[in-house]
Amino acid sequence: MAVSLPLRINLISLVFSVLVASVLTVLGGFFLQHQQTENAIIRATLAADELATRASRLVAFDMGFADFLRFDDQCAEVIRSDPMLRVAAIFDAQGAQQYHSGRGDIEWPRNTELPDADGTKTVATRTGVLVLNPIVRGKSEVVGYAIVAINDDAVLHATLSNVGWLAACAFGLFIVGLIFQQGIFWRAVGRPLASLVRTADSIQPDRLVQIPDLPHMNANDDIGRLYGAFSRLVQRLLEARSELIVQNERLENAVRERTTELERVNADLAHDIERRKELEEELRTLASTDALTGLANRAFILPYLERRIEQARRQNAPFGLVLLDFDGFKHINDTHGHAVGDRVLQIMGERLQQVCRQSDALARLGGDEFLISFEAFADQSQADALCRRVVALFEAPLQIDGLSLPLGVSVGAALFPQDGDDLTTLMAAADVAMYAVKQRGGGFLFASAARLDQARAIPDGPIGQ
Repeated sequence: MAVSLPLRINLISLVFSVLVASVLTVLGGFFLQHQQTENAIIRATLAADELATRASRLVAFDMGFADFLRFDDQCAEVIRSDPMLRVAAIFDAQGAQQYHSGRGDIEWPRNTELPDADGTKTVATRTGVLVLNPIVRGKSEVVGYAIVAINDDAVLHATLSNVGWLAACAFGLFIVGLIFQQGIFWRAVGRPLASLVRTADSIQPDRLVQIPDLPHMNANDDIGRLYGAFSRLVQRLLEARSELIVQNERLENAVRERTTELERVNADLAHDIERRKELEEELRTLASTDALTGLANRAFILPYLERRIEQARRQNAPFGLVLLDFDGFKHINDTHGHAVGDRVLQIMGERLQQVCRQSDALARLGGDEFLISFEAFADQSQADALCRRVVALFEAPLQIDGLSLPLGVSVGAALFPQDGDDLTTLMAAADVAMYAVKQRGGGFLFASAARLDQARAIPDGPIGQ
């Protein structure tokens, strides 16, 4: 059965009003939830501050956390009267839990910047929202943290309760407004609009004809003017229909021409895109590769080593790097020219690739300085073997274009984590070892303090053999 236009408009108005009320209720729910969460965070901040103050008073007497008596009861006291707070705990500065009270556990916020002595921090973790307040000895020494967790279930329950009241009030106002709307709409619009709809429905979609005048329609009111506009629209549609047929034929011809042209343009564009991909790949290769030797360059290898050290730190795996500086290269470059010097650098890179494993990374840092990173060695003896192979590569002079070019190498090695737990420290340690062995005339040396002390006691001459 067909539904009349007034009824459809009323239904649309009803659906729209329901959607608006629903959206407003949802937005109000989000606002209330945010308000409840902020309220809970304020309460948790006050509780954490009180707990940190109590702990700081005990720390001021040079007491350690292990000396606190019945401090679990202190944790329980600051959250006992507030259902919005779930648990309170004391952690030391290293993240170890010392005291705890409440419902559930607290997860120590890892990879998060902790607050300083004068600050408080709110952190979202897998176990919920936490408020951290530092426990301070003196004026600025942070020795631990008082942590209070928000009870997410209580926040949600309070939010839902408020949303329920909000929805009930909105529904009541909606019903009252709907009743008034129906009465006014039917008198002003519904009845005359129904006549207009019946006339419009009588027009066949496949046969446009001029619609007749309705004698009972008042041409001066809104619906009458609408009916007149509708009649003029039909007349214009009749005129436009004829013009549309002509234009449609022209358009079909233009579309065929444009389609042919577009196919050609698409083919050219596909070729340009493919060429652009090739150029982008070439640019990426040039940005990360040393143009002379084809090895990785400094811009690529340093971020790569940062990632490998982070992986070694997580997996507790051995890792190390070797810095190489060639003895006599400057003399070769100055004496025989840059062309010979460039060929020497290329041979250096080729020989070093022979001693590197597939898992090792080889790069040219600049000038005659190279770097090898290695991992997965069972012990230092395997790293010693790698350094020995590197030194042995350059024991015999290089033969280039009939020239015999003597070239030594100084190798400094550093192991993670004993020689450094970050890239800057590790490279500095390897650099110190490299220059220490360079002063002895070449060879290799590890960066550990014991090996450096041993190196100082050795007479001048190559070491690490």
